[in-house]
Amino acid sequence: MIAHSRAYEALRRESQDFLDFVVLVCTAVPGLRTTLAAGTATISPDHFKGVQVSDLPRYIGRYQDQIARACIVTLYSFFEAYVKAVLAEVVTFHGGEEEFVRVAERRARRFLKMPPPDVVAAKRKLQEQAKKSKVEKYKKHSAVLVNAGYRFPTELLASLGVKTLVRRARPKGMRAAEIPLVLEEALNFSLEKTASDRLKAINDLRNAIAHGRPTKSSLKKALAVSGDLRSIAAKVDAHVVEHFFVLEGYA
Repeated sequence: MIAHSRAYEALRRESQDFLDFVVLVCTAVPGLRTTLAAGTATISPDHFKGVQVSDLPRYIGRYQDQIARACIVTLYSFFEAYVKAVLAEVVTFHGGEEEFVRVAERRARRFLKMPPPDVVAAKRKLQEQAKKSKVEKYKKHSAVLVNAGYRFPTELLASLGVKTLVRRARPKGMRAAEIPLVLEEALNFSLEKTASDRLKAINDLRNAIAHGRPTKSSLKKALAVSGDLRSIAAKVDAHVVEHFFVLEGYA
């Protein structure tokens, strides 16, 4: 059985590598501050020659804001990449775009064939404008159809959903702002309003930073972003593995 998608494993690895770098910076800068205060610093940074020791206190003064901004941009980009990658992984799992769509269309057509007489009789009772006085009868006839494996109209439209997912999984098939919509409508993932609002707020913040608009960030805020994205991604991946990594071509 598949425990996690490959997309999720990549997200965890890349996010942890970046956070390890953040830990390194947050460890190194206080040590540098102490060294500078002692007046014994001999500075020789990698790749940057001619750095003036006198400039370093000014850099140190704003390093947390800069690392926080980098965290928000980087970690949300990783999350966005994860969502796109897991959609593509679902498509690949089912044989690729053409095969995935073919199976969905084939199954829909198969369920359009005339069912047994008892199922047809029950279906006929449901082929009228709904009447409140017949609710219990509708439930009884619906149960007959459900027990027989009959596919209702919404299920027959599933192939359209597959085609939509396939389009979204393409490299430029989805914008970051559409992630909540895709999670809910393409993957049927129950995204709570608080989580949806949080994703929108993080995306807006990421865009503001990336486009050079003035923003106030802190390392505490950035680490909260990291935790929230990690939590949402874990829930999404558990949902995808449970419901979408199921072989269907043999049914």
